[in-house]
Amino acid sequence: MNIPDLHRKAEDGSVVAQTVLGICYLDGVGVEVNYEEAFRLLSAAAHRRAPRAMANLARMYAQGLGQSQNLSEAMRPYRAAAEAGEFDAQIQLARMYSQGIGVSPDPRAAHDWYSRAVAQEESISECNELQEAKNYLEERSEGKR
Repeated sequence: MNIPDLHRKAEDGSVVAQTVLGICYLDGVGVEVNYEEAFRLLSAAAHRRAPRAMANLARMYAQGLGQSQNLSEAMRPYRAAAEAGEFDAQIQLARMYSQGIGVSPDPRAAHDWYSRAVAQEESISECNELQEAKNYLEERSEGKR
């Protein structure tokens, strides 16, 4: 990954570069972890409605990365990213609703978000999160029988 090139493009306003570089700083990919820089870059891209940036900004709030944990603040960017079709955000919202993390448990909302995630099955590689969504929907379906 060409970090200097990403820096240049991010500073020139590229939403893609801001998102990718923000995630690099968040996860320490090619650079040292720097939550302040990750937050700055992801916030800039999220402000321009980049779904992956919104989902990772929400993750920072939800996990308390670089600031105090704030689950209610995490809900806003998670929801915006999920509504834009961001698979990871849909899974995170489904988990929060199914387990009552930061919100009152809401099986209907969990079902809705897991359903939206599974609807993307054709474009998502098989992964634990997709299987989690399928399992949840199957269990809920069996419970109604």
